[in-house]
Amino acid sequence: MNDTRNLLRRLLKLYPVKVVKEYFDPENSGQADMIDEIVANNTEAAIKAFAYSNHNHTKQHIFLYRLNQQFNINTFNRLDFPFEIVNETITDGGYRFKLLPLVDFNVVIKAVDYEDATIKFIQPVTVYVKNHDLIIQTTIMEKNISSYFPANQRVIDVKKENSEDFIIDQLLNYWNNQNIVNQNDVNRGVKHLWEHNLIDSKFAKWKKDRSTTTESMDEEYTLKEQYPDVYQNLMRSPLNKTVFKYKGDDDDFPKHFTADPSNGTLNFATYPETQNQIENVISKILSNN
Repeated sequence: MNDTRNLLRRLLKLYPVKVVKEYFDPENSGQADMIDEIVANNTEAAIKAFAYSNHNHTKQHIFLYRLNQQFNINTFNRLDFPFEIVNETITDGGYRFKLLPLVDFNVVIKAVDYEDATIKFIQPVTVYVKNHDLIIQTTIMEKNISSYFPANQRVIDVKKENSEDFIIDQLLNYWNNQNIVNQNDVNRGVKHLWEHNLIDSKFAKWKKDRSTTTESMDEEYTLKEQYPDVYQNLMRSPLNKTVFKYKGDDDDFPKHFTADPSNGTLNFATYPETQNQIENVISKILSNN
């Protein structure tokens, strides 16, 4: 179940079929047959190179932090880093580290009797650090664990081990040993995009003095467009989980994404249409924050 070939199959399933097909050019077209062919005909190193070089084609959680001291590559100790760095590049004056840690799902399954099983996944992670900014990008993992078991085995319970929370904790512990790390409040950056009509909200949640308020829009309506007075009021308050729709007519941004500006997180729950869309959103928010 958890041999290298199965780990690679699960890794490839985290990427859009179109991206996998264009990169490897397999003869088979169905996802399962295509992935089997790719795993049979390519080395582990080649498939992992595809994974980290195409990370921004996956669905992602983004965690934004600020370092109290500017990052210095000369003090960066790779030997003490909690995960193997499989690729390292310098981009726009910052350092981008690619990671492929293992995560475990401990499950209880029932066929005739109840059984315990562990299914492992490779979770692509990118860490980008530049000056005082620390950005962690994690691929959103498969939720339907049942699809990895035969039809006669029903998944009763799932518990994650070494999961995304564990990965984030390990990375933050590493940086906290040499720095002070704080969540990056990006209210200013997100509100700048909203103010300049790059985005509008389908669902908004914001904090008042003594309460938390939400507004959920029907159909294709957006908040600023329909309720400008509400928009003006909430712009004076810290934003929590808010779903945004991109208002541009190009493909610079994904059509939708979720931001929790007060806690410095972004969520891209659908596949981006281009390699740059997620980084465009992050860059635009931080450059206006």
